[in-house]
Amino acid sequence: MDAKRSWGPLTEELSAPRDLDLGDRAKVLEQLGADRLAHAALVSVVKDVLPETQVGVLVGSRQWPLLAHRMNGIRDHGGTGLLAAHLARLGENTTWKDGPPPPRSGVSWT
Repeated sequence: MDAKRSWGPLTEELSAPRDLDLGDRAKVLEQLGADRLAHAALVSVVKDVLPETQVGVLVGSRQWPLLAHRMNGIRDHGGTGLLAAHLARLGENTTWKDGPPPPRSGVSWT
């Protein structure tokens, strides 16, 4: 089940049901309490802050409903400005693009 695979830092402190099926985006967003208007507002903030290529990857990801739920909580507690500041930090820190170095196999090719 998707909720079990996504359980951890992404869902920490979220009131996410354990029976989420992230394959049905509309249903999941409804389960998480994000109506269409709230969802559109979140996507709009993401589009305003992040580069277009990152917006597509983020909003198109399977875990997007969980991310949207978390972002909605940030926006509810601190406003759109706080959410935009959190997203802007993602754009400034690009270490995630490189990822971890590949594991060393111990085999020498020389």
